[in-house]
Amino acid sequence: MIRTFLSKCHLGLFLILTTLLFISQQASAAPQTLIAAVVERNLVYEAVGTIQPRMTTTLSSKVTGNVLEVLKREGDSVSAGEILVKIDARDLASDLAGAKAGLSEAAAGLSELDRNRQGALANKEQVLSSLKLAESNFQRTKELFDKKSVSRQEFDQAQAQLDGTRAQLKAVEAQINGIEATRSRIGARMNQAQAGISKVETVKGLAEVAAPFSGRVTARKIEPGMLAAPGIPLLMVEDDSNLRLEAIIPESMIASISEGQVISVGVDALGSDFFNGTVAEIVPAADMLSHTFIVKISLPNHPRLRSGMYARGRFIIGSEPVLLVTRKAVEERGQLEGIWTPNETGRPAWRLIRTGRTFEDQIEVLSGLASGETYLSEAPGEHTERK
Repeated sequence: MIRTFLSKCHLGLFLILTTLLFISQQASAAPQTLIAAVVERNLVYEAVGTIQPRMTTTLSSKVTGNVLEVLKREGDSVSAGEILVKIDARDLASDLAGAKAGLSEAAAGLSELDRNRQGALANKEQVLSSLKLAESNFQRTKELFDKKSVSRQEFDQAQAQLDGTRAQLKAVEAQINGIEATRSRIGARMNQAQAGISKVETVKGLAEVAAPFSGRVTARKIEPGMLAAPGIPLLMVEDDSNLRLEAIIPESMIASISEGQVISVGVDALGSDFFNGTVAEIVPAADMLSHTFIVKISLPNHPRLRSGMYARGRFIIGSEPVLLVTRKAVEERGQLEGIWTPNETGRPAWRLIRTGRTFEDQIEVLSGLASGETYLSEAPGEHTERK
């Protein structure tokens, strides 16, 4: 009998706990009453565009010749100054050797002239000394001749010695002038030869095409054995460390955008994540046909970003009041949308509303509900009344 009594007690306790659990679940499942509120939301304009490198260049040769080597392919990274293409420059090497030989020959001739010039200058010094002596001797002889102290023959000999010394001085000066003229001509030829050497060395250096900056090869347009010439593209290189989004903005929105503004940028190819970008430049002139501006947004380094990708930029251009309710509270019936609100009697009633934009787990109400009104967080179990 005692065992039967205990069994009945356990059964009664189990029924009581089950009833309390059911009541608790029913209470938690009941929809909550919420208050519709107006909040300030940012006005966002989403612009589309493509990702472009800040710097890009098409490399071409400045000399004509066959391509010996192309050291990089599409997608390869390059460093500033790294040799990318080598062009056959054997003809330039022979021209350089000829120009250097001509320069050496001219330099040898100039050295010989300098020695002759030094000898002529020394000879001129001796002639000047002789001239000074001849002039002194002539002056003394002339004074004696005027006094009838010397013969006419001695006077004529002094005059002849003076004239001969003067003629000798003129000959030495003419020799020196000739040497100087020849030296000037040889110097001009040496300068010309040196300029030719510099030109050939410069052109020979151009036979190796180097990267102007660090980046990545995006196009390879030539192969070994092909002819390279000025104006023919060889490789295309872009600076992949400084990519920018070039967004197209209508002129009605451009006044709300400023340089330095931080915006959200999304790339569809990289998923749904957005990352920050900074407005680096606003092109001051609008397109005359589309009446749009190009805004360039600097992007952070990302290993998967590539030029030419489609991207979207979200610009905050202001704020506006928005009436929001939870998305679960909106019930769709065909093409109609409604929300449950308690009426005067406290019973829930379904009310037609018109919705707008969606913000995460909330939705904008355009009409049918006012700020401060209450609504149910979700549809009740029984639909009893409709407004």
